Amino acid sequence: MTVIVQENRLPLSTEDIRWFLRDTPQHNILLPDGVEFSDDDIQRAVRFATSKYNALTPVSVDASSSLNEYMLLCGVCAILLRSEGIRQNRNELRAQDGNIAPVNLDEKQAQYANWADRMQQEFDFHARNIKTQNNMESVYGRISSGYRYIGRYTI
Repeated sequence: MTVIVQENRLPLSTEDIRWFLRDTPQHNILLPDGVEFSDDDIQRAVRFATSKYNALTPVSVDASSSLNEYMLLCGVCAILLRSEGIRQNRNELRAQDGNIAPVNLDEKQAQYANWADRMQQEFDFHARNIKTQNNMESVYGRISSGYRYIGRYTI
């Protein structure tokens, strides 16, 4: 069963994601729009992180439980950072004029990739553990020996 996150039922808000990434105008003084990622970018990243969760093994037996907020945050941030790293790589430019030291524009691709990898590893770790735990819990209640355990001492 797959998990489907509807926009109005997100376990994680756009503001939470912006807070974690420090993607707010007061933290982005060099960006003309004040934020690096648009609301549409963030919503797409949530959708892609949810899709990745559904694709990870083990396949969920019961996906009725909601996604863990922290796990989803890691997945969303990994997607956003990887996307920005790709853009940085595509637009990297080194310019020099006269005796002035070279100026690099969009030179942080490696740093974005590093952070994206770290967040992705954390997402994968938590997602697999949560899915495994959910599967074990869903099976545990259905399979039994037929005997009831009363406790260490019986009367």
